[in-house]
Amino acid sequence: MDLSYRLNKIAEKVTINGIIADIGTDHAYIPIFLYKNNKIKSAIACDISKGSLQKAIDNISKYNLQDNIQTRLGNGLEKITLQDNIDTIIIAGMGGMLMIDILEKGNIIANNIKELILQPQKDIDKVRQYLHNNNFKIIDDEMLKDEGKYYTIIKAIKGKEENLYKKEEYIFGKFEIENKSEILKEYIEDQVYKMEIVLKNIKETNIQTRILEIENNIKMYREVLKCL
Repeated sequence: MDLSYRLNKIAEKVTINGIIADIGTDHAYIPIFLYKNNKIKSAIACDISKGSLQKAIDNISKYNLQDNIQTRLGNGLEKITLQDNIDTIIIAGMGGMLMIDILEKGNIIANNIKELILQPQKDIDKVRQYLHNNNFKIIDDEMLKDEGKYYTIIKAIKGKEENLYKKEEYIFGKFEIENKSEILKEYIEDQVYKMEIVLKNIKETNIQTRILEIENNIKMYREVLKCL
C-alpha cells in the first residue's frame, strides 16, 4: 500500500513496535500501512462516521488484517479504554480545536499513552499551547507541503516543557524556526504576500482595528523570516 506524502510522514513519526489508536481513521490507511510494514503490534481504528468506518472495515478485510486491526465506531477517544494499552494516539486531518476537545474529553486515555502524533489543519498554535499546558513535551514538529498544501505534524510525549515557547514559536513551530526550514520560509512568504493584498484592499474601508492587526501580523511574519 502506498500512502500520500502527508500520511507517510505521519506514519514515520510513530515509534515502532507499539499499539496505536488512529482517531478519525477514515480509510484506515495508516494502521494498515504500519502493520503491513511490521512497524506496530496492533491497532484500533476509530471514526465517528459509519460510512468512513465501513471504508476502514472494507480495507482491513481486503488485506486480511481483521485479527490485527480493530475498528470502533465512536466520537474521539470514547471507545478507547485503559485496557487497550495504547502506546500511540494518532489524530490527523481535523481542526485544532476539535483535536483539543478530543484530547480533553479523553484525557484519562491521553495521559496514559507514550506519544501523540497530531496533524491539525488549523489553530496549530493553540494545539501546541494545549500540549504544554497539559504536561506534554513536543519532541518533533515538522511542516511539509503535499499537493500544494501546507501541513504540520507534531509529535509529543508526556513530560513538562522546560522552556515555554515565544508567541512566534507557538505559531510557526520552534523546531522549524531553529532548523531554518525552507518549507516554513516558503509558507511565510506566501502568507505575507496574501496579507499585503488583504491590507491594500481593507485600507479602503478604514477599519482601523483590522488594519492594525494585519500590519502587526506582517511585521511578526517578516521578523521570523529574518531568522530563516
